[in-house]
Amino acid sequence: MHPSRLLLAAVALVAFAATFASGPARAAAPKPNVLIILMDALRADVLGPYGYTRRPTTPNLDKLAARGVVWDYTISQNAWTVPCIASLFTAVDPQAHRTLRGPETREANTLSPDHQTVAEQFKAAGYSTSAFVKSTVIGASNGYSQGFDTYQVVGGKHQADQFSAKELNDVAIPWLVAQKSASKPFFTYLHFMDAHSPYKAPEPWYSKYKVGNSKLSGAHVEIDAMIKAGTVPTKDDIERLYGLYDAEIEYFDTELGRLVNALITAGVEQNTIIVVTADHGEAFYEHGQWFHGNLYQENIRIPAIIKGPGLSPGRLKGYTQQIDIAPTLADLAGVTKGAKWTGRSQAAAMRTGTADSGDGVYSEWSEHRTFIEASSGLKLIINDGPVKLYDTKADPKETTNLATSRPADVTRIRARLDARYAAGKKLGESFAAPTATQQYTPEQLEQLRELGYIE
Repeated sequence: MHPSRLLLAAVALVAFAATFASGPARAAAPKPNVLIILMDALRADVLGPYGYTRRPTTPNLDKLAARGVVWDYTISQNAWTVPCIASLFTAVDPQAHRTLRGPETREANTLSPDHQTVAEQFKAAGYSTSAFVKSTVIGASNGYSQGFDTYQVVGGKHQADQFSAKELNDVAIPWLVAQKSASKPFFTYLHFMDAHSPYKAPEPWYSKYKVGNSKLSGAHVEIDAMIKAGTVPTKDDIERLYGLYDAEIEYFDTELGRLVNALITAGVEQNTIIVVTADHGEAFYEHGQWFHGNLYQENIRIPAIIKGPGLSPGRLKGYTQQIDIAPTLADLAGVTKGAKWTGRSQAAAMRTGTADSGDGVYSEWSEHRTFIEASSGLKLIINDGPVKLYDTKADPKETTNLATSRPADVTRIRARLDARYAAGKKLGESFAAPTATQQYTPEQLEQLRELGYIE
């Protein structure tokens, strides 16, 4: 046989053998669905997966966490909803997205259309995108609907209605279940409000943990009156409000169980990446403050639990950030990340158990700013009275200010904080300003008053 023909025959034989060895071609694995479940004002340390033992309030979350990866220390990028959700959606710091103005001005900055939001990235990758939210301050009119095919603020006149989790599930579950027969995978965002003040879960939860002799009912206006009067709460007052907060969390947990079970029954849960997280935490006078709006751990340490196909259960140790969630989900789903996202994907880190924290994590509130050094756990807070330095590993409740005794640490961490702040400001210059600001309707203003955001 001619040498060239001999060579062609050999190549064909190798190709045939390779085909025979590999068997029939396998269909590509379906893209995973993604479901982000966010509970407003939910601090991490009151949840079972984060070591809470005072009351068994999270049995369904505990089960979900046992099948997923628990991020030990996730820090939110701000201490109130609007900047936090902007950072979650855009994977950049607040100074970069500049969605900072508070509702007390009766308007909220809109999110610039220049951002590549996580919903836009998933939609571009062929996903059906939806959001069902209970919070008016992240409505469609101020830019948060970018990339969502469906964006619905759910509920009646009062967004803090005690049955909000049920109301939200009643709308979201049918949509999610219907996706079983859809041709596209889904990316869905759910924003619950139950843990937010006023602390009034529906019965029988409301009365279940109504402990002590305090006369407080959990109404936001009662606590606000204490703040204005400079009233120091009694131990009973604090325990009563903690109990009512726990009741809200337990109520939400029952609805979380209902949601997950509906996905299991419909046959879509197994191929769905489920994330449970929060925008920020909530304070109960640990540092003489209530609600949210400072940079202590009770306000900026949030839960982040991710369960999904191919993920082995475990814990991700070290510091992560809110802006890490979007790039992590993109990597897990094989979706292209936004070109200007600055969050770090923790997808690979979840398999090793050690977070990719960079040099540390950052958060801000108004003019207050903080940076936690990843290697040492030292936390610096500036522009909130005297400079504060805490060792979050040895002193997790932040009771001892080390700033005076450790000036070298303050100087080193201050340089990192300033660099992070400056980088955010510089990146922000690359995004066009929002084209308009949202003006709240009278109904929305009433909802904001009920939540304590405006007078």
